[in-house]
Amino acid sequence: MKNDQESPVIFILGPTAVGKTATAIELARLTNGEIISIDSRQIYRGLDIGTAKPTLFQQQEIPHHLIDILDLNTPISAGAYRQKALAIVKEIQDRQHQPIFVGGSGLYVNAVVRGIFDSQTIDPAIRQAVRAKLRQLGVTALYNRLLEIDPDTAIKIHINDAKRITRALEIYLATGEPPSLHYARQERGAPFPYRIFILTAERQQLYARINQRVDEMLAAGLVTEVVNLIKAGYRERLEQLQTLGYQEVLAYLDGGCSFEEMCARIQQNTRRYAKRQLTWFRNQYPEAIWIDVTDLTTIAAIVAKIREYLVPNDTNLR
Repeated sequence: MKNDQESPVIFILGPTAVGKTATAIELARLTNGEIISIDSRQIYRGLDIGTAKPTLFQQQEIPHHLIDILDLNTPISAGAYRQKALAIVKEIQDRQHQPIFVGGSGLYVNAVVRGIFDSQTIDPAIRQAVRAKLRQLGVTALYNRLLEIDPDTAIKIHINDAKRITRALEIYLATGEPPSLHYARQERGAPFPYRIFILTAERQQLYARINQRVDEMLAAGLVTEVVNLIKAGYRERLEQLQTLGYQEVLAYLDGGCSFEEMCARIQQNTRRYAKRQLTWFRNQYPEAIWIDVTDLTTIAAIVAKIREYLVPNDTNLR
């Protein structure tokens, strides 16, 4: 496959435990590829076992990007992720290599392929002030204020969606302009052709993989990883992130459940999350190519199926 700026940037998406990492690494071996993590948690140092990060050996074998680049106390917006990701795509293409995005964070995927308003520069003091108003006045009062400021944005938000309401008010207070104006001016779409491949599997097989993945994480030391993060002072940040696996371990360490109950909760919550991921992908990416891996018993077979769609002069690229 030709590795220049005319080739499509590849996205390997799918629910947790479906085999994205192994597939992307094998594809990278065959295409002179470099991998860009499109995962909102792997970007943080310290969240290793619970986010199923590629091993150090895998990262040494194939160049990986946007993994372990931020301290846990450093937030990042989807807009900021887009800026970093687009810069890395250009660097990879300049090396005549193949960029391959891998992950399952829908908001980050949308930021890259659809475009998103970047509100990362909002003053933390503004953010704190808006949240104080939310606690003081309630979500309905803030929604009514948004209706006055920007009815075009307000009608797209549910009256009880405190997160989106406060975000819109933060944008207004930080810029002096209604959010709808910013969204209208935002950069749209990806500045390169791309192909999205979504891996899926028959539900029973996928759930079995998830259960096995959780067992492996616990055997690898997930509880110890959380204990060490707490000792390092990251307990509050772990609670804010509400990351699967970590939140259940916190409950276990607090005495809220037994080890067996913790394990069962992680498995159940991960299965539910995988179901939500698949629903999101179906709704968001009609251009995607779905690869059912149920009967593809090897990674090589999955990659071969993907490569069938990666032909030169493809006129059906987005």
